[in-house]
Amino acid sequence: MIFVPFTGVDHHKKCVTFGAGLIYDETIESYKWLLDKFLKTHKKQSKFVLTDHDAAVKQAVRAVFDQSIHRLCMWHIVKKIPLKISGDLLANTDLRVSIHKLVWNLFITPSIFEEQWKLLIDDLNLSDHHWLTEIYAIREQWVPCYFREIKWCCLMKTTSRCESSNSLFKVNTSHANTLVQFLLCFGTALDRQRKTQLELDIETSTTTPKMPEKQPLKIHASKIYTRKIFLEAQKEIYRRMRQCYITSSSEIDGVKKFNIAHTNKRFKVVNNYVVDFNAHDTTVSCSCMGLTRVGYLCRHAFCVFRYNQVELIPDKYLPARWMRNVLPDRVHDISNRYSAEDDEESLKDIKDKVFKEFPSEPPCNSKRSIISKLVGQPDTVDVTIKPPNGIRNKGLGTKRQVGMVEKLLENCNKNPRLCHKCNKYVIDHDSRNCEKVKAAKEAAAAAVLADAAVAKSTTDRSVNRYATRSKLVAST
Repeated sequence: MIFVPFTGVDHHKKCVTFGAGLIYDETIESYKWLLDKFLKTHKKQSKFVLTDHDAAVKQAVRAVFDQSIHRLCMWHIVKKIPLKISGDLLANTDLRVSIHKLVWNLFITPSIFEEQWKLLIDDLNLSDHHWLTEIYAIREQWVPCYFREIKWCCLMKTTSRCESSNSLFKVNTSHANTLVQFLLCFGTALDRQRKTQLELDIETSTTTPKMPEKQPLKIHASKIYTRKIFLEAQKEIYRRMRQCYITSSSEIDGVKKFNIAHTNKRFKVVNNYVVDFNAHDTTVSCSCMGLTRVGYLCRHAFCVFRYNQVELIPDKYLPARWMRNVLPDRVHDISNRYSAEDDEESLKDIKDKVFKEFPSEPPCNSKRSIISKLVGQPDTVDVTIKPPNGIRNKGLGTKRQVGMVEKLLENCNKNPRLCHKCNKYVIDHDSRNCEKVKAAKEAAAAAVLADAAVAKSTTDRSVNRYATRSKLVAST
């Protein structure tokens, strides 16, 4: 069966699994069924859907998620360049590098992209190339500059997060597992995701990030953002001084317009942006659409803040998605996952269902009693029931077999140490079990055996000589 995960991004920019499904084949009907079940469970459509360049998935998403914005994975398209273009052309030109720089550029506009693409294709005489013409015709579906006005569009530009989720699930399962074993492994992988998210929450709330320069804007950002987002915002705050500067400014009806020069690492101007700033309500907007794409202010807006001495990020530019403690505590509560005692809020839906099924019964106060009524099991447990004899509750007593790859990975993580016998830094032995020690022991054992054999042969010859002498004496 084919495993299809639904992967998103949490407030630490880590992969989070919203759901998963198993389908028999990769047809339009199978994908439509899976998307229908996902929509029925989550009650609303996703705002942004990213998939690979698959015709069946594309038609299924268009049929079920009719209100969502569907885009294609850039990586799956760009990686086909060596397959679609002849090797001689790639070897003798920088076509692949040029396409990568053009496609992955987040700051250019669609008009600039089309102009540079046309220059690149005409320079290499590839205007008649079928595959390049085909992907250029659907450029609005996979080139980021065409959907940079979509909110949070740059959180997922490729399906690499889905590939990462697939690798996570592959670690805990194999093709030989049954369906029940796979579901258990799937639960283990989700527990690992929850554990990572909880650890990051604790790290963000209990530690202070390193700041080379303790500026008020950085200190404010460190107190409101999660650690991952703060580190990215800190880079933008740093680059506002290193790679941005104001070239001109004007004011119309109380709104200041700043022209910002955007430079690269070599301090060469590569683009210019316009930032509008209102000093009365500290409203700022940049033509690069950085706030819309990633959810936090760009270096151009921070450059204007620095010029106007704004030391705190306005609340209107602090989306809850990147804030600390955005998730309620009950998300990580064990009672939400294992049906233990819970609060009234999480029991409300289940209580309503029980009331409809058993209107004459008194209200239930715990999940255990609710589940007992739903499944028809008693609320108490008979403590006189004992496990049968002959059952080994400690397990089967067999050790897990370690594969060759796992052994190699374990040896790679070990630090080599000096063996005083062979005078080498090794990880597989020490001075007690060195090959030289074994060879010396074997040589000593062989010498002892040789000495014993020589002594035995000497004794035998002495005995024979004594016996011969005795016979001669007896005959005389």
